[in-house]
Amino acid sequence: MLRRLLLVVGLLLWLPAHADSDRDPWVAYNRPVFNFNMRLDRYVMKPVATAYVDVVPGFAVSGIHNFFNNLGDVLVVLHDGLQAKGGQFGGDLLRLIVNTTFGVAGFIDVGSRVGLSKHQQDLGITLGVWGVPSGPYVVLPFWGPSTLRDAPAGLFDLSLYPTYLIHPLSVQLAADGLYYVDERAALLPLQGSLDSNGDPYSLVREIYLQRRDVLIHGAPKSDPFTDDAGN
Repeated sequence: MLRRLLLVVGLLLWLPAHADSDRDPWVAYNRPVFNFNMRLDRYVMKPVATAYVDVVPGFAVSGIHNFFNNLGDVLVVLHDGLQAKGGQFGGDLLRLIVNTTFGVAGFIDVGSRVGLSKHQQDLGITLGVWGVPSGPYVVLPFWGPSTLRDAPAGLFDLSLYPTYLIHPLSVQLAADGLYYVDERAALLPLQGSLDSNGDPYSLVREIYLQRRDVLIHGAPKSDPFTDDAGN
């Protein structure tokens, strides 16, 4: 794992210090890919997620979402440690233990009920905290918004996600499929805001980039992203 982490860092250290000055130089490529992803979402992911929410009982949808959040907390704890966030590391580790045990493998979010807040962490955030610039904004097919730093970092995190320990492969793929459906279902309440915007590409870009900045650098208390920024 350490060797893969060092490889990702090495690939990214060449980014110039001023890489953030022009955050979307590849817009001519990004917009067509974004439009492709939107069509894929409209005809595949959104209908599947909508059917999932309509058919599966609400308590089961909530439980499955909590379960995947709990699996993700394994990586959150890892990156807390890499960022030397001692206090948050302890709280997130306790949250993981509490939800895994008393929360029945994470299906019940006991941690939030006792004041152990959910945080977001990933390798892209860790690299940002370490000083690696984001590089240009990029939209990836089937993946969505990212940056030159966050894209390879995301692949690294994906390789460590606990579902990749599941065997046989067919069960692993089924778990991964359910994970992506759950992720898309969680975004359904925001669909109206995206559909009503005259330029959804720019909206998604700004939300993504601002969110990443907040997760890495923190934000003023008045910032709407502050609540679960983990800083």
